[in-house]
Amino acid sequence: MYVKHCIGTLIVLIAFFCQVWSQETTNEPPKQRPTKDIYLGIGSWADLPCTDGVSEGLQWRRNGSLVGSGPVLNIRNASLGDKGIYTCHGPNGDTIEMLHLHLGYAPSPPEVQCWVPSYPLKALCSWTQTPDPLLPTHYITTYWSHSEEQLPAVHSCQRQREQDRQCVVEGVDLNPDAPYLVNITAVNALGSATRILSIFLEEIVKPDPPVDVKVTALPGKKVQVQWAPPPTWTDPVIFPLKYKVHFYWGNPNLDSTLGPYESDSMVRSGLPAGRTYQIRVSAMDFLGHGLSSEWSDPVNITLPKS
Repeated sequence: MYVKHCIGTLIVLIAFFCQVWSQETTNEPPKQRPTKDIYLGIGSWADLPCTDGVSEGLQWRRNGSLVGSGPVLNIRNASLGDKGIYTCHGPNGDTIEMLHLHLGYAPSPPEVQCWVPSYPLKALCSWTQTPDPLLPTHYITTYWSHSEEQLPAVHSCQRQREQDRQCVVEGVDLNPDAPYLVNITAVNALGSATRILSIFLEEIVKPDPPVDVKVTALPGKKVQVQWAPPPTWTDPVIFPLKYKVHFYWGNPNLDSTLGPYESDSMVRSGLPAGRTYQIRVSAMDFLGHGLSSEWSDPVNITLPKS
């Protein structure tokens, strides 16, 4: 009798726990469906399928707003307004499909320009793309010597961050007299495009602007301008620079550029007193290779009336 009572109690307990477990499992939130990424070119067509086998009572929503019905959502002449999260819902409202539509362009061949701010040890190359792809885009950046008769060694054109559109051609083994080929390849989900640029380091020299520009008023309506070579320039002794100095005092027809100067200072005399002068300095390779630097930041000085 006691055994039968224990068995009956055990059956009741098992039934109770099974019921509780069943309630807990049925109360669990439905699992989130994975989002599928879809990449589409602007102006293209696409058919977004709802792939659960249901064909009746389906609704499509973009970012929560109703945009269509049926097992396939047709997108024509896609624009940026079409991007977003698309969800397909069954007759009972359950989410059957979740798609993230990304809009953009396949890469165009990058427009590349290179210059040498640290002759002869380093060149910088930057690039733009028109139109901007508007999509995550990866860049393959390499360079190699064009003068090697055997199969050339390919080097990486280094970037600080993955999203940077500028890389560095750098190394003690760079030959300033040899041609180099720089490859910039843009890759995204819609395609890829390449630009290969031929460069001679000597031809693309462009120093950074001079620094520490100081202007001092001297007796006799004179102004002394002093500056220092850009710190990025490798060796101003072995590879000297020459400089130009620009004066501006409010009238574009009266501004003037003086130089070049081989030293790091100059004195200008005969300036009318009482005016405020804006003075800038630029640098260039001593032998005239490449381009002048951009102008330094302007420094203002007002000559006092005596």
